[in-house]
Amino acid sequence: MNTFLVELATRLMDRWLTALVAPGLLWIAVLVSATRLGQTTPFELDRLSDWLVWLTRQPALQTTAVAILLAVTVVLAAGVVGLLAGALGGLAERWWGLLGVLPPAAWLLAARRRRWDGAARRLRGAILQAAELGARGADTARADALALRRQRQCDRLGPARPVRPTRIGDRYARTAERVRRVNGLDDLALVWPRLWTVLPDSLRTEIAAARVGTGDAARLFGWGTLYLALSACWWPAALLGTAIFAVATGRARSTSENLSALIETAVDLHSADLSERLGLPAASSQVAAGQAITDQLRGTSSRDDARASD
Repeated sequence: MNTFLVELATRLMDRWLTALVAPGLLWIAVLVSATRLGQTTPFELDRLSDWLVWLTRQPALQTTAVAILLAVTVVLAAGVVGLLAGALGGLAERWWGLLGVLPPAAWLLAARRRRWDGAARRLRGAILQAAELGARGADTARADALALRRQRQCDRLGPARPVRPTRIGDRYARTAERVRRVNGLDDLALVWPRLWTVLPDSLRTEIAAARVGTGDAARLFGWGTLYLALSACWWPAALLGTAIFAVATGRARSTSENLSALIETAVDLHSADLSERLGLPAASSQVAAGQAITDQLRGTSSRDDARASD
């Protein structure tokens, strides 16, 4: 038991240092540099080096106790900054799941739909133009190339008309819709905790790793926000924040795609196992079996709520 606890503490410490402290130390270093350089002289590194030399010559910093106290303070501050980035990442994850009913999410959804509708309209026009040229026996090479270009533009905006304010939200919505249509589970949030218990360890490990990857990508959004905040006193920080946002967007889309595909796989392969565990009779189809699962769980939940109210 002692060996297990020591190993667990070591892993937690490693993750704390990697995910929070190390990026926090880098952000604090950029913060100090930004405050010393300013907006008017953003790249005069001589000023920063002169200040560091002056700082190291201060008598108070020559004592071991003060140096240790300063180092501990900086590490704790880096951890706090890391926690703040994680909190901002949590807000990013909530933003991905918004329905787009209230502003500003509704405005973003409307803008995405206008862009997608415009791209789809241009694609239809290009296809019709190519078809008309083909019907007249004319050369359709340029028209076909234009239609292909319009198709790629439409694909970059998403495989279907947006239903959520973000591309990641659209992916999650497509997963929920597929599970409802193919597997008959119209409430995945209700079924998932029970389904998780019947999944094999290998699949649970993959899903957990994909979930961790999604959280890490969201935390990158938090770091990007913190670096953008530094642009108020040092404008090159805006370039850093923008680059981090670009990397975070790519990672978030990749990890959310992977997570959604794994969830769909888990439902496809193991919803029958859950039905068997619940003691439900064999159904005529997979959709009927999924509907029976959700009906069973909703009935259990409603009885539990009634007992709790009594």
